Amino acid sequence: METDLRPRSARIEPKGRARMRFWNTPPLGTIWRWLPALAWLFITLFPVYWLFNVVFLPSGSAVAIQPPLFPTSLSAGFEKLGEIVANTSFGRAYLVSFIFASLQIFGILVITSLAAYEFALFDFPGKNFLFLLALSSMMVPPAVTLIPLFRMIASIHWINTFQGLAVPGMASALSLFIMRQHMEEIPLDLIDAAEIDGASHFQTFRYVALPLSKNALLTVGIVAFVYAWSSYLWPLVVANSPNMYTVSVLIAGLSATRSYTTIDQVIGAYFLAMLPPVLIYLFLQRFIMENVTLSGFE
Repeated sequence: METDLRPRSARIEPKGRARMRFWNTPPLGTIWRWLPALAWLFITLFPVYWLFNVVFLPSGSAVAIQPPLFPTSLSAGFEKLGEIVANTSFGRAYLVSFIFASLQIFGILVITSLAAYEFALFDFPGKNFLFLLALSSMMVPPAVTLIPLFRMIASIHWINTFQGLAVPGMASALSLFIMRQHMEEIPLDLIDAAEIDGASHFQTFRYVALPLSKNALLTVGIVAFVYAWSSYLWPLVVANSPNMYTVSVLIAGLSATRSYTTIDQVIGAYFLAMLPPVLIYLFLQRFIMENVTLSGFE
């Protein structure tokens, strides 16, 4: 065992060097990686914060245009939101949007899960061509198919109906892609074992493939809900009755040029429309991250 023969004063480290052990400066590369992320976070969250700030302030157009830094009146905000629900048909639009989104999500989950099951785990003639054909529909602008789709819906008398709103959006190429990528990770041994045990084709899908795809189903459901909730052009065309207005169509009418709605009510309507997709994503984002990791999208 070696003994340090230096004087005690020489063995004591300088205070500055000892302090550096506790306050390690992050490398410059780490700082530069964090700066774009923080800038993106600020740009993304600032409009949401500004909206929340304006809602929970006393009424007044000047306050809404140049609000203070922090909200000052929660009671005034809840009063604004109550006036919007009481003085407009916002409650009915909320209900219509929820029914429309629920029907469309149900149809998307049923159709895409069945199609992805076949594309991912079985071989048949023209499999790759049909899958690429389905994905190519994502490259077609919705405006191109708007008029033919409207004429088709009108010919079967689905104007101003929930089926007219929901059914055309049930064929989702993006949802099919997500479900197929996830189901490709299911071991084929499980499918073979189910067939050996006497399970039919649909029973194998129902009791093997579907339970193993819960995260993918949740991801597809969340994406479909956000898309349906924010959809504007198709509900505007196919549901021209005020009783069938969705939230997006109603807000567009409230913020129109000739509308007599005050700016406080318009911003409050924006706030109410923002709540469902934000809350759903916040509570279920863990499942989305798990699906992205398990599906090999990282």
